Amino acid sequence: SQTHRLRALLLLGRFLALGPWAVNQALSVGIFPYILKLLQSPATELRVVLVFIWARIVALDRSCQQDLLKDGYHTYFLNFVDPAVSGAAP
Repeated sequence: SQTHRLRALLLLGRFLALGPWAVNQALSVGIFPYILKLLQSPATELRVVLVFIWARIVALDRSCQQDLLKDGYHTYFLNFVDPAVSGAAP
């Protein structure tokens, strides 16, 4: 459910805030595809926590940076920072 998804993402964000080792652990258990898929979610309540999670991941893992650019997901973050770019509110 949406409520559980938000709670799980908040917990993941708290875990990733522990440092690079936590990001590596999360990536090693395969969290990347799940988090990538959530970028397609229309749920506005997930956006802030997703941006935080992705900021932690892309700051550490170069391959994740390349995947975001290759698939065009970088626009998600541009829209978050400046909604006028796409005309949509975050």
